[in-house]
Amino acid sequence: MNRSNMNKANVRISPQGTVLFRTVAFFSRLRLGYLVRRGENPKVAITLFVITTATAALGIITATAYLAKLPLLYPPLAPSAFILFYTPLAAAASPRSVVLSHAMGAMLGVLSLMAANLLWPQSELLNPIVMNGQKILVIGVSIAALAAFMILLRCVHPPAAATALIAALGYFTSPFQILWLIAAVLLLVLEAFVFIRILGGIPYPLWKHDQAVMKTHRALSQGVEAHGGFWEEAISRIYRGDSGTSVNK
Repeated sequence: MNRSNMNKANVRISPQGTVLFRTVAFFSRLRLGYLVRRGENPKVAITLFVITTATAALGIITATAYLAKLPLLYPPLAPSAFILFYTPLAAAASPRSVVLSHAMGAMLGVLSLMAANLLWPQSELLNPIVMNGQKILVIGVSIAALAAFMILLRCVHPPAAATALIAALGYFTSPFQILWLIAAVLLLVLEAFVFIRILGGIPYPLWKHDQAVMKTHRALSQGVEAHGGFWEEAISRIYRGDSGTSVNK
């Protein structure tokens, strides 16, 4: 084979010209690490990333609920999304904490309401718009029980208290609504994994938070404002390769 034919062969097998290569290259430039390293103002890239991903995550759930005609929209998802995308390495943002706490909040709220309805059948406790002493007791018991279980099981996720409140008020009228809530929470966690771990390059856990990772990236897990704050710490540690110990001890 002469040199001309060899050059033509090299051109034919070069991966740079393939659709797959161009597709991968395009999405790699959307990763947060790439934007931070190549941009002149990394804080702008960080801010846009957090706002865009959190909004996109809730937008996907909204679109799914609308197109599939499924009850996937619940108010507690919004504060959960904020915690997941602002402090992704925190224990409260781990999939275990998010899923278990919301599931427990829904079930404890419903169980408290059903038990109270058996004790006071004439109080109309199953009506969400009714508020009386018995309903206040149900709300208090359900939230207190949720707090106790979250602490005991070490899966504290504050937005789950709103889930317990909704359930205690009587807005869950069938077990399927609880299942759809859990499905929406699972979808939110899956989106967090894709956006934070794959696009963001941050070691978001698969299930339970990693104590070693939290210790190494203390500011990333606590969201503290000292020494530049949460995402500024991410810039220096993850995207610029700073492997030193955390300044927040």
